[in-house]
Amino acid sequence: MANKRRLKKNIHAICSDIATECAVTATYIPGSDEQLLSEAIVKSAALLSESMERMSVSFDRTPKDFENKAAYNKARRTYFRKAYKSFTENFEKEVIEILHDLNKSLPSKN
Repeated sequence: MANKRRLKKNIHAICSDIATECAVTATYIPGSDEQLLSEAIVKSAALLSESMERMSVSFDRTPKDFENKAAYNKARRTYFRKAYKSFTENFEKEVIEILHDLNKSLPSKN
């Protein structure tokens, strides 16, 4: 599992790269759908904002809820692994949707 700071930097870089690619496409590729690209930029910014908000999770149990420290640590690790997996799957799904919009905005080769 990545540390939180590195994960935030990666998310910021991915969302920024997508927005930049949309802006470059709108500017330099004639016939591209500028409206769809603008919407993709907005979706990218929203994804960045939402991801930063969803990133903070906390384990709602204490060591006293378990029979020993090892059981607590195991449950805590499992909880955070599931949260991280869910977070990354959701983020990846949304990135793919934005990239599909970017691809749809390109002019056809007819």
